[in-house]
Amino acid sequence: MKNLFKLLLARRMAGTPLGLAALVLGWFLARRRKRRHAHEAERETERVGRRSGVAPPARGAGRPGVAPRR
Repeated sequence: MKNLFKLLLARRMAGTPLGLAALVLGWFLARRRKRRHAHEAERETERVGRRSGVAPPARGAGRPGVAPRR
């Protein structure tokens, strides 16, 4: 229902020059925001390691019934 409302609103706004400019601006901002969040998530995975000060998860961690290797 929410997506249908968004579609109808976008179609209505695209009919006017000012509405079209607002849609383009919103699209660019959303695209930039998604790219920034993806980059931050990627950096979080890079920080795990020997020199980062964050220990990687132990083997078998989070898997029930699997003992870590020695």
